[in-house]
Amino acid sequence: MAATTATATWRRRSPSWSAAARWRRATSWRTATCRASATRWRNTRKASRGSCLRRCSNTWSRGDTNHLNTTADAVVMTDEEEVWDPTPGDINSRLLERLAESDTVAAKRLEPLACIAVGFPKGKTATFDGTGGDNFGGLNHGAQLILNGGAGRFTGNSMRSGEIIVNGSAGSGAGHGLAGGTLVVQGSVRGGAAAGMLDGELLVAGDVEGALGAGMQGGTVVVAGDVGGDVARYMAGGKLFIAGNFTPPDGGAKPAAPAERKAVQRLLQEHGIDPHGLEFQSVSGGAVAAPPRPEREEVPELLSRLRLVPAVLKRRPRRPGLDRVNPGLVLGPGTGEPLNLTIPLLWQGDHAPQEATWAVGAKAPSFDKCNLAVIDLCTGRLPRRLDMERPDDLVQVVELVRQGARDRVPVLVRIPAGDLSGDMGALRTAAPDGVILTPGTVPLEAALSAARGSGLPVLAEMPWASADDVLKMLALGAAGVVLTSKITLNRLGKLGDQLAHAMGALGAGSASELGPEQLRALDQEAAALTGVPLAGYDAVLPMWRH
Repeated sequence: MAATTATATWRRRSPSWSAAARWRRATSWRTATCRASATRWRNTRKASRGSCLRRCSNTWSRGDTNHLNTTADAVVMTDEEEVWDPTPGDINSRLLERLAESDTVAAKRLEPLACIAVGFPKGKTATFDGTGGDNFGGLNHGAQLILNGGAGRFTGNSMRSGEIIVNGSAGSGAGHGLAGGTLVVQGSVRGGAAAGMLDGELLVAGDVEGALGAGMQGGTVVVAGDVGGDVARYMAGGKLFIAGNFTPPDGGAKPAAPAERKAVQRLLQEHGIDPHGLEFQSVSGGAVAAPPRPEREEVPELLSRLRLVPAVLKRRPRRPGLDRVNPGLVLGPGTGEPLNLTIPLLWQGDHAPQEATWAVGAKAPSFDKCNLAVIDLCTGRLPRRLDMERPDDLVQVVELVRQGARDRVPVLVRIPAGDLSGDMGALRTAAPDGVILTPGTVPLEAALSAARGSGLPVLAEMPWASADDVLKMLALGAAGVVLTSKITLNRLGKLGDQLAHAMGALGAGSASELGPEQLRALDQEAAALTGVPLAGYDAVLPMWRH
């Protein structure tokens, strides 16, 4: 008996955040103010993300009516007449909706839009005909992904488990941060293959045109062809097997042992690569010397040299209970689960929001149960993320995490206080839900002043802060403060009460009503570094007037 086919029609509509919309409907407790704020943030983020992610003619083709033919085994997405250009989140959510009803899904005429098939679940199979964009199959969590065509950069980025088969060639960075599973490229890789790889298997049937194994820490890489660039730079672990020509690293290379050769041949055969006639050289990782700890100059402490100025006549003093005073903070108002904080603090300890932090060179965390995702760009095992070849690649990393978290939680980027005028430009383009500034080579207070007007919520990271410290940071331009030390609920409650009363005394009803005019600097250095009016002079220094 023939399988019954049901056809669903998609009506044409503007690209939307469908996952976020479903969450908004499910969370009726959210206030009207929060919903209005969410609309503004979604419009801003969609405009930014849409322009940045369409770097490689990224379009998703479809007809005026796009049919999904559902059978017992698969969902086939077919498209006919016109070109439609939605967001990665919209495409992924539609694919996941179909995978909730079936174990397989097939998509035809795929165009190279970034971050497709990110974080797909275990036990599911998705087949794509066309061209994959950057980060295709990133953060894969156990699914089998088959791409009948070429792929962009960083295919399988930080995959945790599962299998990705590219029946074509891949751009640079294939297998970046691979932490498990198997990535098979039946063609060649442009370069930068297996950079920062932690575990798993990368099999390349053709050549690697550039570097191989930079910063690798574990796993197995097999290349049936040549390697044109440096091999095993800063490689601390794992094993490379190369059949073609390459320049051996300083540690040398040796013929694969008989047992290794047999295991590699079996691995290639299992994944459709003919090992006949291939003789492999093996390269192993070695000890990598830890970089010397830099000597840091003492950074001036400015917070104690700033004073809060209570309201008297120009601004009306407020009192909680008598006036509206709301020191709260909302992070990610356009996400499915915004982080609604009654005080502008992220803390450590009981009932603290659960963070999923992705450090440089580390395995990607699970974003399934967190309240907040943090992309930490402070130097870790590696000096930088190897999937960021240029500053605007941060757009792709933020989108990768958004899709891995299903656009459910806010995504923040953590950077040290330093070149804020340069860094904030790239951050605005990437449009995360916020930025965490950590103590760096310049005073945190000065960095906040430099970031004022960036359009992004900026949080200052501190080991500890009093209510006055928090208010000073807010007046300098911070949206909130991140406390790195643990705090009890009792102390947190007292801090919140102190914040509300102190904020009211400044004549402010919310953090957005605070500014440098509610501070006075006690000396010229503090005034020059922060743009706060100098006490006595009672105005900002001339350099801040331009």
